Amino acid sequence: MTRVRKLPRRALVALAALALTASAAVAAGSAATADSQAAAPPLGQAVAAAMVGAHGQQAKAYFRTDYVPAPVVEPQRTNGQWAFGTTVIPIPADAREQHGTPESAIFLARSTGKGWQVAFDGTAEFRTMARQAPDSVLSKAEKDLFTTEAKALAENTGLALPWKQGATWGWGGGPHGYGGNTRPFSSIDFGGNGQVLAAAPGRVYKSCRSGDSALVTVVHTNGYRTSYYHMSNLTTLADGAAVQTGTYLGTASTRLPCGGSANGAHVHFTLLNGSGSYVAVNGKTIGGWTFYEGAQAYGGYAKRGGTISYPGSGRLTNYGIS
Repeated sequence: MTRVRKLPRRALVALAALALTASAAVAAGSAATADSQAAAPPLGQAVAAAMVGAHGQQAKAYFRTDYVPAPVVEPQRTNGQWAFGTTVIPIPADAREQHGTPESAIFLARSTGKGWQVAFDGTAEFRTMARQAPDSVLSKAEKDLFTTEAKALAENTGLALPWKQGATWGWGGGPHGYGGNTRPFSSIDFGGNGQVLAAAPGRVYKSCRSGDSALVTVVHTNGYRTSYYHMSNLTTLADGAAVQTGTYLGTASTRLPCGGSANGAHVHFTLLNGSGSYVAVNGKTIGGWTFYEGAQAYGGYAKRGGTISYPGSGRLTNYGIS
């Protein structure tokens, strides 16, 4: 029979103290981890806060509202450490300027362990993060598109009108602001119940989805971007999918997936640069027509050779990319 040796009382006290110290250390570590996790905002909250900081004041000015509505955040791809998607500040119901499209951006986010680093397309930070993002979150083709430095924009935009080449549509609203009367006058309303098509090659992104409607943006390879609002029956192409001139995007309608107003079926077509800033359509050639703004929003005219077309009663034939 093996004899059990008793430990001295002093050794037992030391072991007990060591056990208590270890337990306290584990508990403290767990508490610190919990506090860290609690302090780190979730992805959606972090993106929303960054969107308000970057675009909130601009949205207030465009839509003449006294507050910034909570942004809609739609992550499209994530691996737990990285996320890519779209975010939108919707047009509030009590905005004093209702006609327009919501303020939108494409985002990349990276977990820092204590929160999320968020960057928006068109910024140097976004380009840097895009180069570092895993291919599962941002494809190589998208990296090439988003990391290209902004190009000087030509007056002849290299864009077609957003419907079938050779077809003729009416236009109910001449050059006007992204938020109606706000400048620059970067938008035009093209009327009809026809199919809305991509104005040039690029990649398509949808935001503020609601049923079969959304705000659609195409990031083009020529330095421009175009956005399309009020559509229904949207394309089923995934975000980031390549489109060509004439690729179907949706149908002109009166849909308002993220607020605003629309009188009669049309597409609210907006011109932007590679940084996502609005570009005045004044003097720009699109679909073979050169557009000129008037003294007031929704006025102006389009000219091709000796032919002039006025919004409201005029018609425009799409001559494609010039």
